Amino acid sequence: MGASASKPETKVFTPATPIEFSSSFLSQLESSPESDYSRSQYTEKYIQDRVAVELKKLEAETIKKFQETTNGALLKDESNPELSVPKANEKIGELTKKLQENIELAKVEINQQVKSSREGVIKCLKENLGKSLNCWEEVENFKKLVADL
Repeated sequence: MGASASKPETKVFTPATPIEFSSSFLSQLESSPESDYSRSQYTEKYIQDRVAVELKKLEAETIKKFQETTNGALLKDESNPELSVPKANEKIGELTKKLQENIELAKVEINQQVKSSREGVIKCLKENLGKSLNCWEEVENFKKLVADL
């Protein structure tokens, strides 16, 4: 029944031209301690070593670029490449101030009507746990108000 599938078949291919190997070469192949498994293990280890080397190179490059970028950001206005603590603190303060200004610009003013509609959606969803389709009117109203912003 399934006996033929469990037995490995040996196929012999005969080349069109005769090939002869020396007896010393054939004996060396037969006495080789390497197997397919050991060769695959050596190959896997070689690949892992190469990947580790490449990752170390990439990590070193990334660290170098990061350091260049951060030093460039702190020193771009200065002609003197030496970095002092007070100057660095001043630059950090300026960058912090710019970030805070950007945060203020990004804030959206929400009017009271949108806030009350949002609260209505939340209230409806809490009252109808597991039945969110019961709140479709509140959600549609909220969507319209937000689209008008």
